[in-house]
Amino acid sequence: MDTYLETKDKAERLFKTSKTESDQRFHLLVILALETGARVSDLLNIKINDFRQVDNATLLDYKNKKGKKNQTIWLSEETAFKVNTYMEDKESSFVFYNAKKGSLMSRITANRRCTATFDFNFHNLRKIAGKNIAKQKGVVYASKFLGHSRVSTTDIYLRISDEQWLEDMRDVVI
Repeated sequence: MDTYLETKDKAERLFKTSKTESDQRFHLLVILALETGARVSDLLNIKINDFRQVDNATLLDYKNKKGKKNQTIWLSEETAFKVNTYMEDKESSFVFYNAKKGSLMSRITANRRCTATFDFNFHNLRKIAGKNIAKQKGVVYASKFLGHSRVSTTDIYLRISDEQWLEDMRDVVI
């Protein structure tokens, strides 16, 4: 599986070179999945008013349907700009609304496109995002980031193989 940076770089490149609105919408969904760690079903239901400005920065504040609690995540300036640019001239309040079809992008469509483009699904994007946070800040932060109630859930969720553990430990200075 690709690393966080490799996956995000690929999604960013694809977003910039998108030739259709459908492609741009999909690549924006991937970028948001990586940056927020949100479930695809939660992202598909976000609305433009779920984004808010605080001190020249952007927060995404959405309802986590599985845990039934609010999640609040800072977005990078680049991602906030992409969302704002994408939503210009859109009449729908939903970010991932397809005006031509009159519907939201479906989870099935999103996962099929993700598998075709990246060789893994949105659940894997969520794990990549969680592992990125855990690597930088630890499993407690990753647990909050992913909206898990217990750190033990996050520990199981982000479990790494013995081979990966050995590889990661090679760089640790003791």
